[in-house]
Amino acid sequence: AFIFAIQEYQPASFYFLDEVDAALDKINSEMLSKQIAKYSKNAQYIVISHNDAVISEAELVYGVSMQQDGVSKVISLKI
Repeated sequence: AFIFAIQEYQPASFYFLDEVDAALDKINSEMLSKQIAKYSKNAQYIVISHNDAVISEAELVYGVSMQQDGVSKVISLKI
């Protein structure tokens, strides 16, 4: 709520959120993802998350995984 209150007071065009959903349960994660979707009409969001409820609301998802040879592999998915 605090993040969105700041956005209402002094909006920016870009937001970077790093695991803001880590302590949330599934219902609150879904509510957060819907709020981000609503506010993303006026700003760009980059959200780092492991939570499927948040990821499922995204328009574009990037995933990074470690391969056996120690090299990271980046994949993208447009939803």
